[in-house]
Amino acid sequence: MPQANQIATLENRQVIINPSPVRVHWTFADLLARDGFDLRCDFTCSIRAIPDATEKRMLEEVLLHGRASVSDTELAEHFKAALRTEAATMADTRDAGEWLGEEQKQRLIEALRRAATPVAFSCGVELLPPFELQLESRGFQQQRLRAMQQAMAEQRVAGQVEHFQRASELLKRFQTLRQAAPDLSAGDVLEQISPADRGSVLQTVLLASAKQEDAKDLWAVAGPYLVKVDGRSTPPKTELTPLPPTLGPLRSVQAAMVQDERVLLVGARSGFFLVRPDRPSEAQAYPDPGIESSLGFSRVIYWSQRDAFCACHGDAGIVCWSRMNTEGPISAIRLDRLQVPRPSAASANVGSGSLSNRVAGPRNLQPLGDGWLIFSVGNRLLLLDELEDVAELKSDTDSEVAAIVPDDRRILVVHEDGTVCAKDRVTHETLCEERRSGRVTAAGALPWLGGVRLLLASEDGPVQCVGVDDGLVTQYASAHRGLRVVSGSADLVAAVSADRQRVILWHTWEGRQPLAEVYLGGLAKHRVADVDFG
Repeated sequence: MPQANQIATLENRQVIINPSPVRVHWTFADLLARDGFDLRCDFTCSIRAIPDATEKRMLEEVLLHGRASVSDTELAEHFKAALRTEAATMADTRDAGEWLGEEQKQRLIEALRRAATPVAFSCGVELLPPFELQLESRGFQQQRLRAMQQAMAEQRVAGQVEHFQRASELLKRFQTLRQAAPDLSAGDVLEQISPADRGSVLQTVLLASAKQEDAKDLWAVAGPYLVKVDGRSTPPKTELTPLPPTLGPLRSVQAAMVQDERVLLVGARSGFFLVRPDRPSEAQAYPDPGIESSLGFSRVIYWSQRDAFCACHGDAGIVCWSRMNTEGPISAIRLDRLQVPRPSAASANVGSGSLSNRVAGPRNLQPLGDGWLIFSVGNRLLLLDELEDVAELKSDTDSEVAAIVPDDRRILVVHEDGTVCAKDRVTHETLCEERRSGRVTAAGALPWLGGVRLLLASEDGPVQCVGVDDGLVTQYASAHRGLRVVSGSADLVAAVSADRQRVILWHTWEGRQPLAEVYLGGLAKHRVADVDFG
């Protein structure tokens, strides 16, 4: 008996026909429509052997000649020449766009059926419905797509021109207001703009600043690696440099100016490295041999008044090194002087923006000016002078300090509960205290016309960008929650995901969705501890 795809077989010199029709398919991919566009034709129909003695003899003579069976493939080949000739002739009578309409498809089906009828008659078979035809023209479709894209582009350009003109007018007004009142901060001037236009002004100023200022590299630390991330390329490029293992895993990274030279200060478990960005493999180690801890230096700064480096450590306290001496620290203020109970050995201290797995030691070390340093211990703020005397400021809230952010005129203290306190750099008095967000998991700074705007990451929402002198709040949105580190530059904002596997990037002026995500955990095989621009 014939198989399902066979119309007939020859068995013992007897023609055995398949009582069921066989579906046969033809493809003609090189047709040309009247307007020169390519045309692809896919035609399918059923073919049945006619159960009549005369017809069976014709089938045997024409199709079974030299064969034991006739399949759908052999039927397609037998009809191919006649159908292709008709398809090519018909294609040239209409433009490609016309052929893609249903009415013209029916005309082509009828033409192909008529062309196949005499071939079928001569070999004892007949064509049966359903007749199916599919036509497509890649060239025509591409042209139509380009036309749609062009139309959409023209609409976008028209909208962008209108938006640009409006933004330019707002920017000019903003600049005029700043020139008229030079003593006001950028936030104070922004408050003079109508609430409906403040967002556009901020976006325009950020975009203009990104074009005017030099781009800073993004640096990250993960395990033993210092990682350079080029977030401005598509996709972002990464360059991993292993630092010497002598000081243990890397914990933090900060950019600093040391003797008019831009360097990176990379905190590790038992000391820190001074790294020149153009020669990262030539890291200079500053150890603290007296430390036995699983924690690390969460922040390292340059103390210009003493020509020294100073760093905070959850177990070791505040440690200082002379710039010219890499043998060991010149001083250390341990936890007992800071009235801090020692953290348990099980505590972890990963990432400068981390508020989880807390330890009780000092964090958030920053230069305050006039030889003073400021840092936090829990919800307490402490000062350190050049004589290494420690003083404590009055606490503004019981909530622990998440970050200390220097501004041009003030020190901004961000607490976990979302409270932001601004303190005078000289008098250390509290200038203002406001609740600016929900619970904060990380905080950082976005450069803003000589000052900063605060970047506040929350447990269950996007990164909020808030001004200290204005009420405008913008957002950097993503699918991530509970970000652990956040940092900003003139053109990019970077954050570390809650699982410390990814670095998320945004353009400063476009926060609706991330610019890119970099899976550093997979590259370094370690969690990301910290990021900073420099």
